[in-house]
Amino acid sequence: MPTPLCSTLARTLIPAVDSIRDLNTQFGLRPYVVSLIKTRWSGGHRSHGIEAFVSSTTILPTPQLMDMGGVSEIVTPVGLDEFGSILLTEVSGSYTEDFLRGSDDQGRPPAVDEQFYYEIEFPPACTGGEGDRRRFLLSGAPMYFAGKFQWNLRLERARQDRARGGELRA
Repeated sequence: MPTPLCSTLARTLIPAVDSIRDLNTQFGLRPYVVSLIKTRWSGGHRSHGIEAFVSSTTILPTPQLMDMGGVSEIVTPVGLDEFGSILLTEVSGSYTEDFLRGSDDQGRPPAVDEQFYYEIEFPPACTGGEGDRRRFLLSGAPMYFAGKFQWNLRLERARQDRARGGELRA
């Protein structure tokens, strides 16, 4: 019979590894904020009606943003837009797959009128204040690497970023 995952030495070391990874943020080596955002639509289904903010959870310690070069700016009929995907590594092993997928504590996915996405905010260097925010959707299953105490997430660029102040755009 296999050992329950929660009882392993690797699971007990996650808080220590997270403390070490958090040094990257404290030293300014990860100058961005990664959050999981939840919204609700007034029309009863995603993208129907008015989108309303529900919650924001900052992912800590700050994951490592890999492969931002996978996002390209493309000229479209309505202006400049971004397409592509990124990879987030070193997402704390303390999170569950359900949480990373936007599911509730019982494992139920978001309701048909709810939406979740990842948002990466790039604050302006040295000036403080709000920075540009980019919306990403989970693209594929989160991958857990027990030997590295981390999740890796592939995220796909999505439309309709929030404004710098965090307001939803109409």
